[in-house]
Amino acid sequence: MDLTSILGLIGAIASISVGDILEGGNPLHLIHLSSLIIIIPTAGAAAVAATHGSHIKGALKEIKIIFGSTGVNYNETIRTLVELSTLARKDGVLSLEGKAAQIEDDFMRQALSMIIDGRDAGAVREDMEVQIESLEEYYHGSAHFWILYAETCPTMGLVGAVCGLILALQLLDDPKAMAAGISGAFTATVTGIFCSYALFGPWGHKMIAKSKEIMKEKTIVLEGVVGIANGDNPRNLEEKLLGFIPPGEPKVSQFE
Repeated sequence: MDLTSILGLIGAIASISVGDILEGGNPLHLIHLSSLIIIIPTAGAAAVAATHGSHIKGALKEIKIIFGSTGVNYNETIRTLVELSTLARKDGVLSLEGKAAQIEDDFMRQALSMIIDGRDAGAVREDMEVQIESLEEYYHGSAHFWILYAETCPTMGLVGAVCGLILALQLLDDPKAMAAGISGAFTATVTGIFCSYALFGPWGHKMIAKSKEIMKEKTIVLEGVVGIANGDNPRNLEEKLLGFIPPGEPKVSQFE
């Protein structure tokens, strides 16, 4: 579970609520059913209309990485690659065939299968880089759906506010009802801005950030498999792969 996503949303709601209470208000009055209906479905429909179908599906499918873990473990991936490199140096690349079949990660298994089948390192790099680019496009398009959703929310909030004001101005003969109508109209603006900057926008940007972890792991796998194909020394290969781990994160070496 990614607590930053959850705590960030809770913190945003809490700070707005506390500020409203300090001004003598009640946060519940910001929840306006008609505003929610005008903004969330309408902005969502607009984002759907502007996004490729595969990316819409990806946005909904990959929402789990926003609030959960990507499952990426750089050190574990490097450990596996170094072990395979050691085995290949000792018994040859063909000895990896049994190990490759047991690997759960499709990307790593496919890359290893290519070198076991006799493909040269350059061809392996070229083919797997295409897959990395395709995966990167998939996550970018999926995240863009949420960002586009967020960008549309404030405008739909403005639409909701204008619609509310139009109705409120028809009640000039009833000042109390007109005031209530104007108050309800402005909740649409608040809702649109909140959905944009505290909800859907952060989802999109968090998905992009998480996808970079996944892309980096694929790059580590690619460089590791190419190193195995080239017969690199396992110690040197590990040192190279550990260099991909961001500063501040632990780097675990098998040779220390």
